[in-house]
Amino acid sequence: MKTKYLFIALGALSVLGACQKDPWAAVEKGSWNSDHRILDIKFAGQAGKAVVKDIDETTGTVTLQLATDLVTDMSKVTVETLELSYKATSSVERGGTIDFTAASPSITVTASTGQSRTYALNMTEFTETIIGKYRITDSKVWGGTGPEWGGGALMSPENKPWCWYVDEGFGPAAEYDDYLEFTLDEIMSDGNTTGKCIHYGGVDGKHWNCLFKAAVNKEGTTDIDLHKFYRQIPVGTSTWVRNYTDDTITFTDERGTVTIGRILPSGTYNLYKDDSRDVNLTVEKMAFAFQLSGVDDWTNIYSDYDKFAKRPRLYFILSEPVSSIPAESATQGTEGKNTVEPPAPAPVFELPGSWMVKELWVYGGAVDRITKDQAPAKSWCWNNCNAEMDNILVFTPSGEGSLSGTLNYTAGADGAYWDYMYVGKKAGVEQNIDCSEWYGWLPHTETSYKYNPDDTELSEGGSVTIKKTSVLSYNVPLLLPGNYDFLGKSTLTIADGCMALALPLADAPSLDTSFEWTDYDRFVNSPLLYVMVFQKQVLE
Repeated sequence: MKTKYLFIALGALSVLGACQKDPWAAVEKGSWNSDHRILDIKFAGQAGKAVVKDIDETTGTVTLQLATDLVTDMSKVTVETLELSYKATSSVERGGTIDFTAASPSITVTASTGQSRTYALNMTEFTETIIGKYRITDSKVWGGTGPEWGGGALMSPENKPWCWYVDEGFGPAAEYDDYLEFTLDEIMSDGNTTGKCIHYGGVDGKHWNCLFKAAVNKEGTTDIDLHKFYRQIPVGTSTWVRNYTDDTITFTDERGTVTIGRILPSGTYNLYKDDSRDVNLTVEKMAFAFQLSGVDDWTNIYSDYDKFAKRPRLYFILSEPVSSIPAESATQGTEGKNTVEPPAPAPVFELPGSWMVKELWVYGGAVDRITKDQAPAKSWCWNNCNAEMDNILVFTPSGEGSLSGTLNYTAGADGAYWDYMYVGKKAGVEQNIDCSEWYGWLPHTETSYKYNPDDTELSEGGSVTIKKTSVLSYNVPLLLPGNYDFLGKSTLTIADGCMALALPLADAPSLDTSFEWTDYDRFVNSPLLYVMVFQKQVLE
């Protein structure tokens, strides 16, 4: 049965097509169409979408909000969008105007059949509350790793003047004579508002440069640029967008940098709470609040560095509305030194030249009893160790730019070398022991050397191959200026202008622990590493 009826239906359509009748003729004549509605409408300066309501066949309402700051003449408000029922017309076309100063503004929509409906326009004024002028009064930072361990604090940055360039006038307090001016440009299609913000420099014409001083930098030697945390409201002119759905305000500066915050009305806000304490922020008038993307630093917990530079959590710019901005305060401010200067390039190390002995260090001791000591400091252990302290090591390259040449270890002004004789006590008894096999490895006659800067397996300074005899050479790690830890003991610092040659003396500590913690154990029984530190001599 279904097949039979389907065939008949298709046949009927075929007949209609054959007769060439226009199925839309009635529609075109409009005799069927009595619809007369407003489907969509938007006015210049309108905030959000208009709400259209049909009450009956002859009346309706349009409820809307207008931002009067964006309308020059309320008696001539432009209709920007107007969508009506099919074939309907209206008393005002798109591009026309409505007089909202009239007692009862309205729009009449007429169907093609002549029926009409009059819509009363119920307008209320929209007020963007951020529009106006403000003075910045204070700022607060809630930050710190591990607040549950006492690592968090709520601070005013200017109360930590050693962290910033306060003496130059570009510290945090430079913001506290600044003014902000917000103007409205438009209501966006999504109902959000947007406009311009001008951040003036105040009477002093200065802004906070957001530079954290190198002296307080726990992990480096330069200033730290903290604009990413604390330049949340751009200086000069920026664009703002207020999103009422997300309850946020977004700033975009002239370079396209975006920051997102919230507007806090007056009140008290809880920032942190546990069993031992509450951390609250009191906002007297209003504040701009910004979430910061710091990271925990358990190594530097409790420090200013941690709270401001590593783990800041929230930044608040407190302000108050003002009726006007003093002319002398409406300045184009500057941040002065507003970027971190790159560190000076590290000096290029040059081995050729004369180097005087500066320090002699020995790491030694039997198993688990290793210590470090300066050999010359233990004068009672040696016959003449101090004779070494004015000796000069001279590297003379074979040609310009050459990494090899001759080496000469000279006896210095006193004309004497250390004889390497240990005259200290062994188990309470004085012993004379020749230790030249450990400490006399630099030849006292002219020999050859080769500098291997790429041999960085043991030291970033490379190594130096020194020819001891015709059949014996040492390949010694070279230490550039910096800090070094050997064998888990205290740090050895090689100062600027110095270098060191570090000679491993044994593959492992001695197993003989009968001389533990004695000079004999360290210097004779189990010497492990001998480090000669040299200082470059400058020719006058």
